[in-house]
Amino acid sequence: MKTLIWHVALAFVIALVSWVFKDDITYNDMSPVVAILQNGSAMIFTIMGIWIAYIYPQAMRKVIQPSSSAIFPEEDKKRVQLLVGVVVISAMIMAVLLIGISIKPFLVNTTLYLKAPYLFSFAGICVLLCLVYAQLFCIYSVIASNVNFITDLANKENNQKLNNKLNRTTED
Repeated sequence: MKTLIWHVALAFVIALVSWVFKDDITYNDMSPVVAILQNGSAMIFTIMGIWIAYIYPQAMRKVIQPSSSAIFPEEDKKRVQLLVGVVVISAMIMAVLLIGISIKPFLVNTTLYLKAPYLFSFAGICVLLCLVYAQLFCIYSVIASNVNFITDLANKENNQKLNNKLNRTTED
């Protein structure tokens, strides 16, 4: 519930900012944001795809051979789901950008656009800011997942060292 309230509040703030600045911001002002979103999505999509394939080969085996019975510990299953979710969001960001950039030349030459350009400006700014929010979520998820992975590795290594010391102590 708390998360839903946060997302709704943020969507409201994004809509408000988009409405306030609809007359002042042009496509040229936002083109660097579009480029960063494109590059960021491509980077996340590529890196996380490789990361999933390398760290969780059984996940890739399940994708390639759906009949295989890959078994995951619950912790790994959640992590793979998060990583795949990040890849899907990044792909959707790329798709929205591709569609938006493709239809822009057609939209700006319509009579509807000429009658209400401020609505299109509002919608464009709003969509781009929502994509920025989604991309920031993806970046956060990538960082958090990697930090958790490193922490898990360190904990497993420390547990192994502790078990080795305990085993040596009991043998003596």
